[in-house]
Amino acid sequence: MLAPPPLEDARSSLEFWERRRRSLPLYRLSARREAKAMAGRWHQRVVDAELVRFERSFFGRVLKRVGLSRVWIQRGSVGRGLVFDIAWVLISRRTRPRQGGGAVAFVVVLAVITALVLIAQS
Repeated sequence: MLAPPPLEDARSSLEFWERRRRSLPLYRLSARREAKAMAGRWHQRVVDAELVRFERSFFGRVLKRVGLSRVWIQRGSVGRGLVFDIAWVLISRRTRPRQGGGAVAFVVVLAVITALVLIAQS
């Protein structure tokens, strides 16, 4: 019961509740509120199902060992700006504005080395 539903089922349920909310007239406040709440729940289930699917991939297993897989999925970054997103997550907030590109490059190199070491240990 704790495992998320299959991704396709979760997406279809999310689409149903979003479509229902849009189709309800404005005066049906309680039904619209229910549809909004259910869409929020199903959105979280979609995120959880995407995380399970992502963690089964090679890249997902690497990020899971580093501890970045949940952050990666929640930001919706799969397939977009891989190196930058990993570097941005790893850089401390104080360093981001001041160091800029140098800090990003350092963290990227550090992340690649860490990933290679973790892969070699597996």
